[in-house]
Amino acid sequence: MTIIKSESPQFRKCIKPVVVLGLCLSLLQACTKEEAVKHEEEAEAEVEHHVSLPTKRVSTMPVQKHLTFLGKVTALPDHSVSVTPNIAGKITRVLVVPGQKVSKGELMALLDDRQLVAQLQQTTAPQRTALNQVVQAKIALDLAQKNLTRSEALFAKDIVAEKDVIAARSQVELCKAQVEAAEARVAEAKVAPLNVTTQLAWTKVVSPISGVIAQRFLNVGDMTDPSKPIAHVVNLSTVIIDANMPADSPADPKVGQTASVTTVALPGIKYGAKITAVSPVVDPANNTVSIQLLCRNEHGRLKEGQQAVVSIATVASRAALIPQTALVPGADDPAEHFVYVVRGGKLKLTKVTVGDAEDGKVPVFEGLSDGDEVVTSGAYGVPDGAILDRGEPAK
Repeated sequence: MTIIKSESPQFRKCIKPVVVLGLCLSLLQACTKEEAVKHEEEAEAEVEHHVSLPTKRVSTMPVQKHLTFLGKVTALPDHSVSVTPNIAGKITRVLVVPGQKVSKGELMALLDDRQLVAQLQQTTAPQRTALNQVVQAKIALDLAQKNLTRSEALFAKDIVAEKDVIAARSQVELCKAQVEAAEARVAEAKVAPLNVTTQLAWTKVVSPISGVIAQRFLNVGDMTDPSKPIAHVVNLSTVIIDANMPADSPADPKVGQTASVTTVALPGIKYGAKITAVSPVVDPANNTVSIQLLCRNEHGRLKEGQQAVVSIATVASRAALIPQTALVPGADDPAEHFVYVVRGGKLKLTKVTVGDAEDGKVPVFEGLSDGDEVVTSGAYGVPDGAILDRGEPAK
């Protein structure tokens, strides 16, 4: 057997075709794999980017623009009261709890009245004595008048002397003076217990307004006085909205102009409001103008201190009304709004400027034109440039 050495020319001549053949086979296998991956990606892209979604052509029309800014709910000045007693004393009963509805004049608490009751009894004794003196003085007056009548009759018959008549008349005048003095003492005796009677009435603490108990500060056994409130009552059937409008906004609010109010908690519920005051001064700290609105709150959903969103009308502009379901939030900023517009059979993600939604419709002021075809729903997560499959063109 003949052995070929690796250093010989014969070995090098035999090995070259083998190496070339191996390289060719490797390149062929790599190309085949790349083509297979490419075909798979194209197939996957073709499946992922084909969508079938409802669309609609839009048209622009004049739409009222609205300016929104934040405000705060406060109670009317005479509709938020901390209830305090008129006198100092110890609380014996508290008849209200937070959240309870109360009417004007309803009893809320009682103070210890035992000492005042005793004082009232002491002051009524002189009054009874004075009344008895009045009765006695009137009896004496009646007798004196009868004696005068009898004396005058006897004097007419020359039975008694004139001096007896004069004495009888003097006695009548004296008795009249005694009656007046006794009645004066009665009046004086009646004044004495009035102060005690008033203080006794003040031991019953009543609600000055109709409303709801917001807070209860004191309990049975606590000492109170005119500086220590027992409870806080609020009436929020009508509230004030204190708001700050940007000074450089296009709105020009006037007193008496209507506005709408919503809350973050319940954005779907709108409250009607009316502007009652507009400050003529701009706050240089935040470049805002103070606005005050009066708002009806019949169901009591608005709470004192709650943040509210005020919306007032500005100038009318042309806008396209689209369903609220057509909006897609921005991937980087959810506060931004986008819609999918059909361009050449593909979906183009387009940024838009919108107004406030109403009845499921949203006005688009920038980003759409007359005749644009937009996807109305189900577009969230669809990639930009996806192909729209449909049986019939949108109307």
